[in-house]
Amino acid sequence: MAITPLDRLLEYKMHLLNDSRQPRAFATWWQDLTTAAFSAWFFGGLILDVNAHARGWVEGFFTWWHLVFYTGFAATAAWIAWMLVRAHRADGRTGMSAVPHGYGPAVIGVPLFLVSGVADLIWHEVFGVETHLAVLFSPSHLGLAAGGVLIAAAPWLSAWRREALKAEPEPVPLEARMAAPALSLGYVVATLVLFLAYLVPYTNTPGSVAAALEGPHHFEGFPVAGIAFTTVLVLALAVLATGRFRLPLGFFTVAFLYPSVMAGAYAGFDYGGYVWVFLLSGAWLDFLVWLIRPELRRRRDLVVLAAAWAVPVWAAFLIATGSATGHWPKTEIGLGAPVVAAAVGALFMLVVQPERREEIRTVPEEPSPFDDVIARAKAMTANKHADQQ
Repeated sequence: MAITPLDRLLEYKMHLLNDSRQPRAFATWWQDLTTAAFSAWFFGGLILDVNAHARGWVEGFFTWWHLVFYTGFAATAAWIAWMLVRAHRADGRTGMSAVPHGYGPAVIGVPLFLVSGVADLIWHEVFGVETHLAVLFSPSHLGLAAGGVLIAAAPWLSAWRREALKAEPEPVPLEARMAAPALSLGYVVATLVLFLAYLVPYTNTPGSVAAALEGPHHFEGFPVAGIAFTTVLVLALAVLATGRFRLPLGFFTVAFLYPSVMAGAYAGFDYGGYVWVFLLSGAWLDFLVWLIRPELRRRRDLVVLAAAWAVPVWAAFLIATGSATGHWPKTEIGLGAPVVAAAVGALFMLVVQPERREEIRTVPEEPSPFDDVIARAKAMTANKHADQQ
């Protein structure tokens, strides 16, 4: 039987999918930074799309902000594909051996994003364009978010794997090595800010926050609940990053750049004060991490970090709200909400780093009622094997 060009192409594709079983390589710092740069284009398009939704602009699938979003995805996906092709041509790597450490999820994220994009097009044509809270729960949007996060997280996961496997760091300044992971982490947090916008106070307008705090005819609890949630989220990021990496000063400022802009876009950039408070909270976290050194995991220092971050940040948030609207929160809320956030953050830190005890008390186990049944079954099986022999 004659072999057609299509047969040869399929055979070659199967060869590329077959793992060559070579040790996987690490992406270089500049490759990670290039991935982060393309992802900036990608997630910049997402911010434009979110802003368009917030402003109520003419919506549809074929819009210029969707064009920026999807071309950013195409550029990022093409760059990652080029990295795999380069690994194949340089070292003959195939299958997972051609995928750098940390880029495995991105390989899954690209087709997931493509499928979700097609589903989003069909969804818009059949059900129309989502509005308000429905935007955050659309199945196609959730698929796009998952695929985008898997792609944009590659530089962060690459650095994480390098540290986990104790690979030799590249001979470049720490700021250069950690720029891509900082940006990458920011893209992931920006996605969380978007899809958990109902739990992040920065995504609201000052008027809605002030009205909610006035009560009783408004849902007065949501800003304070959001303050507590956002505090835990930020402290979790601080514990996660400092527990794995030695961070340069400015890491969290860079990481908070896209999340703060995303929060502003969700409200249609109605008020820029919240964007600046959010961004400066990252700079304040940088200073506290440098000063307190939470990577040492001393419980006292972690509690101090939680309080020192939460109190001034949320005080600034409430001051910005009052300045923008002229409606200041009640004295009890203005003074108590930052303190409650600090207490919730401190409790979170105590859960993360509980008191260490030298002696561990052992609790005797009570016998299970099934132990006797299991023992008899094992004895019967053993006797059966003995009789057969």
